[in-house]
Amino acid sequence: MEITEVTRQDIIDYLLLRDGPFYGRLDLISFLKRVWDLPSMPSTDRRFTNAEGDIWKHMVMNDDWDNTYLLITYLKLLNCSDDIFLSFLQQTLHPLVLSTEMVADAVAEYNSRLAPDGYEFDVDSRISGKPIYKAKRITANAFPHHHFTYEVVLSFAGEDRGYVENVANYLKSHHIEVFYDRYEESTLWGKDLAEHLDKVYRGSARYCVMFVSEHYAKKVWTNHERRSALARAIEEKEEYILPARFDMTELPGLRHTVGYVDLTSKSPDELGNLIIQKLGHTV
Repeated sequence: MEITEVTRQDIIDYLLLRDGPFYGRLDLISFLKRVWDLPSMPSTDRRFTNAEGDIWKHMVMNDDWDNTYLLITYLKLLNCSDDIFLSFLQQTLHPLVLSTEMVADAVAEYNSRLAPDGYEFDVDSRISGKPIYKAKRITANAFPHHHFTYEVVLSFAGEDRGYVENVANYLKSHHIEVFYDRYEESTLWGKDLAEHLDKVYRGSARYCVMFVSEHYAKKVWTNHERRSALARAIEEKEEYILPARFDMTELPGLRHTVGYVDLTSKSPDELGNLIIQKLGHTV
C-alpha cells in the first residue's frame, strides 16, 4: 500500500459528498462488477452464495447498507491493494460512468490527493473521442503540465479586471491553459462557487498568479481564493503563488519575502510573457 489510508479516505469522502452517486450513470451492481469479480466473492449473508447477491439485497432491495459501509467495511477500499483502489477510481472516470463535463473536476480532485503518494491519472486512450484515464506513477514532487486542468489560474479583484483581462487574453493567444472567470461562464453556471473555486485555486493549476491590490484585500471572494491558494502552497511546500502587485497592500499569509512582480512597471503583455517563461515555454 503506497497510497495511504489518509489519501484513500479523502478521495472516498469526496466521492460520497459530491453530487451524484460514485457509480454515475450505471446501476450499482454493473459498476462494481467492472472492478470486482462479485460472483466469486463470498457473501456475508447466508441467504446468498456470493457477494453479488449480498450487495443487491442490502444496497438495492433493503437499502439497509449505506455507501460508506459498502466501500470501506465490505469492499475494504482503505486496506485493499493499490491496484484495486486505482482500478475503482479509474472506473469512476470512465465515459460510461461520468459525463465528460464532470471528468475534469474529478481528475483534478484525485490527482491533487494522489500526487504525494506518487500517482496521477492521465489520458491513456480514447473511445468515441472521449478520454479513458489510467493511473500512472509519477516522480515525487514532480508536477508535469498534464497533471493539471490549467497551467495557471488568475486571482484578482473586479476593480483590476481591465489589466488582468489583457493578461488572460495574451496567455490564451499563446495557447496557455488559463483559468479566467469570463472564459468559464458555462462551467461556472449552476455550480456551488465556494466549493468549485476552492478546487480551482487549491489544486487545478501549476501556478496561481495573485494580483495584489487594496481592492483585492477587501473582497470576500478574493479572500476565499487566497485561502485556498495558500493552503495549496503550504501543503506542497513549493512555489505556487506568484504575486503580482499593483501596490504594497499586505495580505494575511503572504510573506514579504516572497518574490513578486511590480505591475506599475509592467504592461499586461510583459507580465504574460513572464508567466509563459515561468511555465517553461517560449514565446
